[in-house]
Amino acid sequence: MSDDAFTTRSDQPMSEDTAAEEPEQPIVDGSAEAADAGGDDGGGNGMLGPIEIPSTSRMLVGLGGAVMVLATLFSWIESGQDSFPNISGIGTSTFGVGLTVFLVGLALLVRVKSAAATLGMSLGAFAINLIFILIVGADAPLLGFGAWLGLAGCSVAVLGALVSAYEQEEAPTLDVHPVAGALGAVLAVVASFWLDWTRGNYDFAPLSGVDTDLKFGIPVLILGGIALVLLVDLLTVPRMVMEGRRQVLLMICHTAGIAIVVIAGSNVLAKTMLAPEFFGSAPIVALVGGIMLTRSIKEA
Repeated sequence: MSDDAFTTRSDQPMSEDTAAEEPEQPIVDGSAEAADAGGDDGGGNGMLGPIEIPSTSRMLVGLGGAVMVLATLFSWIESGQDSFPNISGIGTSTFGVGLTVFLVGLALLVRVKSAAATLGMSLGAFAINLIFILIVGADAPLLGFGAWLGLAGCSVAVLGALVSAYEQEEAPTLDVHPVAGALGAVLAVVASFWLDWTRGNYDFAPLSGVDTDLKFGIPVLILGGIALVLLVDLLTVPRMVMEGRRQVLLMICHTAGIAIVVIAGSNVLAKTMLAPEFFGSAPIVALVGGIMLTRSIKEA
């Protein structure tokens, strides 16, 4: 027998028809290219996916919010011997200040807000916390540890909000209804010193917000005055204000409005919790003014 008889089909040259009928080789799943492609999809990090590290500003805001929440679990007022159960600052002992700091801390800890909103809430909480310390007395033995811890948490949150505003690359474009915003700022300013924050009776005279025994109207007066001046500037000479400067001014006004809402809302909450019979009209008017100022500035 010749050697040609043992020649198999695989040894013969492949024609074009045979090449068309030959199945393609399957792609190996474990190839290097497939491994690289899987790494781009986050497969290299397992089921958890890529680990995202928060920015410095977000970490500061979150830390400040957590400290604010924890601070209200301590005593802000040391009534007699500090014992168990603890007189928490979140209750009526702080006439609404501790509860407001607690709620603001939760909001900063849970939700990621804009830089202006974060700064406004942090500034408002810082203001009422500082005023509480000044009313009680910084060197008074009655002042508890929780008030100082809350002030530290508010300071860290304010610092984080400032860093966030500085690091913000693409800030949203803001637009304003200047008449509504200016009216809200006027209401806040008038309520701070002209209207009564506490109603009086035969033995107790009414107090304004800038009274040294109250002080809550002082930051409202400052913030409302700043917002009013900036809004009047934007309203009178709109064409002379460059767009970049305009956005900065609107951000300041938005921050001031939110801070006024926090301060006035804290007083409304306090009067509702403790002494509704001495509920003055100024906190409500200031709260309405702060809401009007905040709502007048929106993203374009």
